[in-house]
Amino acid sequence: MLLALLYHKTGSGKYANTLKTLDDHFQWIASHYPTILPGEPLNKSLSVCLTFDDAFFDFYHYVLPLLKKYNLKALLAVPTAYIPEETNLSSKERLEKVKAFPDKAPPIPSPAFCTWIELKELADSPHVQIASHSIHHRPLTSTHINPEHELAASKALLEEKLGIPVTSFVYPFGLWNKKVHALTKKYYSHIFRIGNAHNFSWTNTNNLLYRINADQLPSPKFPFGPLSRLKHSARYLLNTARGK
Repeated sequence: MLLALLYHKTGSGKYANTLKTLDDHFQWIASHYPTILPGEPLNKSLSVCLTFDDAFFDFYHYVLPLLKKYNLKALLAVPTAYIPEETNLSSKERLEKVKAFPDKAPPIPSPAFCTWIELKELADSPHVQIASHSIHHRPLTSTHINPEHELAASKALLEEKLGIPVTSFVYPFGLWNKKVHALTKKYYSHIFRIGNAHNFSWTNTNNLLYRINADQLPSPKFPFGPLSRLKHSARYLLNTARGK
């Protein structure tokens, strides 16, 4: 069984965990389960895939050191339009911008996100794999964007800038439909949404991987308890039965 967890950033608020909570959480995971990246062999009992959306600067500043500390791996989903070439701001100034985002969203690209230089360092690390999160981080179901351009151009730019193959895609806001998903499968082998369910392989039904929200963790052991396991396994069956 495969459990994919969804995180955004460190700190406080709806889309965050405190650094202490994340440290305790990672320590607990490291002592109980292997973490793997898309396509790697699954453990016979349970494997864990850590996924972080948006490539905020705090991933580079805070999360990467934790991954190294506990020898964990994580998938980082990058919205390419937000990525600056470089920045002259200090780490403190950039972390303040991360803290304010998205309530005080600056023009993009923004120093609240990793630079291309930092993403290259992350991509070269054995602890991180880079995924596309589209170009503009807008729902691919929107009638105001070209979904195939968002899928293809983001992949091409990441591969050009970072010198790596990019085989994973994370749907912005977790939104997709059958037409969008057919396009996504043309470009990516591993496709993530939200869904709050367990997975049974890297392909599941219709090449769609579900993630469990791990922002605002209620405890370092979430969601590994027996009731959570049962709930998220049942949710997988419900999602697939509904074609979601």
